[in-house]
Amino acid sequence: MSDMSETNDGYEAVRAAYPPLLNTSQVAELLDLNTRTVLAMANDGRLPASRLAESRKFHFLLEEIIGTLKKHRVVPGQVMVEENA
Repeated sequence: MSDMSETNDGYEAVRAAYPPLLNTSQVAELLDLNTRTVLAMANDGRLPASRLAESRKFHFLLEEIIGTLKKHRVVPGQVMVEENA
């Protein structure tokens, strides 16, 4: 967290509530998802994760999860609604 704008980005409470390195259950809780969904998203690359060689256990960096949330932020008025033709 070397950049001041990073610490004042609205995610201060998340940083205070979670450790820098998260497990699957913590990410599921943070994102309000099922752990299987988190595993599937980590497996297909939708969530940044790492794991040790020959291990099935994922590890997630809190700042990368926050970055993913920022990248995929939904802004009112910019949501595209598909029309059925």
